[in-house]
Amino acid sequence: MKFITFILSISVLAGCTSHTKIPDTLAEKQTSYSYIPFDPLPVQTLEGASCFPADNELRFKNKEIVLRNLKDSFPDQTVRLAVAEFTSDGTLNFGPSTIGYEGRSYQVIIDYANTDTTKGSFLVKREISGQIPDVKWWGAEYTYPNYKKGQPLKLFEHVPNNVVSNYNVIVNPNDGLFSKVDENKELKSLFDLSNYDIQSYELVNLPVYVGVGLRLTATINVLNGNVNLSGLPAIAAEAKAGNLTGTLVVQTLGATGELVSANLPLPSELNQTTIQNSILSLGSIKALLHDENIRITPRVIGIYNPIGGGQSFVNKVISALASERLTWYQPCDAIDKK
Repeated sequence: MKFITFILSISVLAGCTSHTKIPDTLAEKQTSYSYIPFDPLPVQTLEGASCFPADNELRFKNKEIVLRNLKDSFPDQTVRLAVAEFTSDGTLNFGPSTIGYEGRSYQVIIDYANTDTTKGSFLVKREISGQIPDVKWWGAEYTYPNYKKGQPLKLFEHVPNNVVSNYNVIVNPNDGLFSKVDENKELKSLFDLSNYDIQSYELVNLPVYVGVGLRLTATINVLNGNVNLSGLPAIAAEAKAGNLTGTLVVQTLGATGELVSANLPLPSELNQTTIQNSILSLGSIKALLHDENIRITPRVIGIYNPIGGGQSFVNKVISALASERLTWYQPCDAIDKK
């Protein structure tokens, strides 16, 4: 019940957003400073630094070091709302807007998750991919001839709105986060840099969320006017009014078992009833996450993007995370010897 009340409270508070916000400009669409959820990705789990205390720390007599229970290893419990708009090429642009506009399509994602925030270390190269031409009655022309396709840019270098940049992102092999344990029990990088001009890349560290949880995803087509996408009650009201249509998906993130399967809803269309049933089901599964019959597996479930760069940057980061497993370090505890 507390979980349901919390989600409803978040939705109602967010629903105070004004409907008078004008549509995003090109520059705003290319920014995407926000929480970015994506389909769960696997991690490599190793013992953390607390599992190997220094000798002087071990002088606490009658103590032994034990690996912390996996279900207790994620210190943060969070409910996050993310709203993304589908672009003309079918990709998603996440941003701060919670208003949907007639004729456009959106995805609203609500995550409840037990997570640990870890570092993702990447090497990023930015370059110009083209320009949006300035169309006149006599034809189209490029407004900024000094910006050539393929020209390198600094990560935070400002460019005019009409200039579009692209990003190439690879994992940082020197950090040890994307490695495997070799036969000598040492971390060994899996990534080969021989085909990359490393001098043209910049180091970027991003917060990465590793953990388990639950996710509700609403895919929405706006039929009439401007609609409120700030939370599930607002979406249900707009659907009831006939202002939008869509689908609803409920999934677990790194949690499975018979109890999970028994409590997962089977939503079809998007309406007030399916939304209410989905919230109740999520609350039931949340209460079961610490049940001994629930199997959990740490997963990468999202990142926070403080860089900007739009969907080009986000997609390349996700691709890098999918190419090599990120290492997550499970903590240990010092307990009294029996």
